Amino acid sequence: MSEWKVWYQPHAKFGRRYFSGALRVDPGRAAFEGKKDSFVIERASTVEPRMVGMNTWVRVAYEDGGEEREALFLDRRMLGWSGMLGGNDKLRAELTGALLPS
Repeated sequence: MSEWKVWYQPHAKFGRRYFSGALRVDPGRAAFEGKKDSFVIERASTVEPRMVGMNTWVRVAYEDGGEEREALFLDRRMLGWSGMLGGNDKLRAELTGALLPS
């Protein structure tokens, strides 16, 4: 489908522990590739907006190896302005279409 430049945070706790990378969204899967972390989400239980600090992140709850996990993403194009101008909503819609069962 598409590739996004994103900031990734592994949990919803407020802080500056987030990473930049690329998120590739395809039908049935999303793959994050960063310098320090990479993973694949093949099916999500939830894709929702989540306020963390002053930003509305896209929260994806999923299972990996029998363990519940979450990943939060922000569109980082245009130094983050793209996300504030509707990019995060588009990212959430694309992740919802790709990862949630119909």
